[in-house]
Amino acid sequence: MTKAELIEKIARSRDLPPDVTKKCVQQILEVAFEELGQYFVRARVTKNQNPRFTFPGFGTFTKKKRRARRGVNPRTLEPMEIQASFTLDFKPGSELRRQLNGGTKAPAKSKRRRRAATPSVAQQQVLPSTPPPAERRRRRLRTRAEAELDCLDAEYDASLFAGQRRVSLPEAPLQRASAEPQDEPATDKAAGLQSS
Repeated sequence: MTKAELIEKIARSRDLPPDVTKKCVQQILEVAFEELGQYFVRARVTKNQNPRFTFPGFGTFTKKKRRARRGVNPRTLEPMEIQASFTLDFKPGSELRRQLNGGTKAPAKSKRRRRAATPSVAQQQVLPSTPPPAERRRRRLRTRAEAELDCLDAEYDASLFAGQRRVSLPEAPLQRASAEPQDEPATDKAAGLQSS
């Protein structure tokens, strides 16, 4: 949603009096967001407290400091220093979170405390039995060598790959893949250099 779309929706709202114009709505929004921005620019982050702005039912904006850290340039894969900076963190409020997840009404708050949810004997007989945690099948991650062996064992039509360059997998993370020509002897290259 853009600023103009937001102003349009607010100006069309039936909750506002009919004499409120788009220009009035725009001025109010500009003043509100400018003041909010200036608050976060002026506010200091300390060890004990982070500046925050809370709009009940919508959420909380918090100013946080990100420490300087080492990173990797994704284009060149070279290590680089990322400078310390300030950023805003947003945490949605409970009402907004409920609306995002499809809820419409606020849950009724009960005054009584509930006991721990332990099913009765009759409920235990009705519930389907779940296998104990030790018997549950877990998905095991494969090593790179196992994955490469599986690829070699798979049956494929070699004619599909004839005359193409073989691409090798990088040896470790953050290394570029290199393309090697397939079945090209090194002696042919040397002979080509000598003849020219």
